[in-house]
Amino acid sequence: MATPQDAVQLLITILESLNSGAPMKAAAAEGLGYAGGFDARAALIKALTSPNRGLEVRVAAAKALGRAARD
Repeated sequence: MATPQDAVQLLITILESLNSGAPMKAAAAEGLGYAGGFDARAALIKALTSPNRGLEVRVAAAKALGRAARD
């Protein structure tokens, strides 16, 4: 059975994937915001500050980081 940490790692993989489109990455960022935790916040910060991410992904990462920071 998958653990919550497994889910976080899968969402991080999607967020960092070169093959995932912006809507999928934005959804992964949203999921990480709900999951919270150190790894999720670190991945969101990386996505937010990466110049290679599109605006949709960075906005989703910023919103998700705000949610994750409440944990």
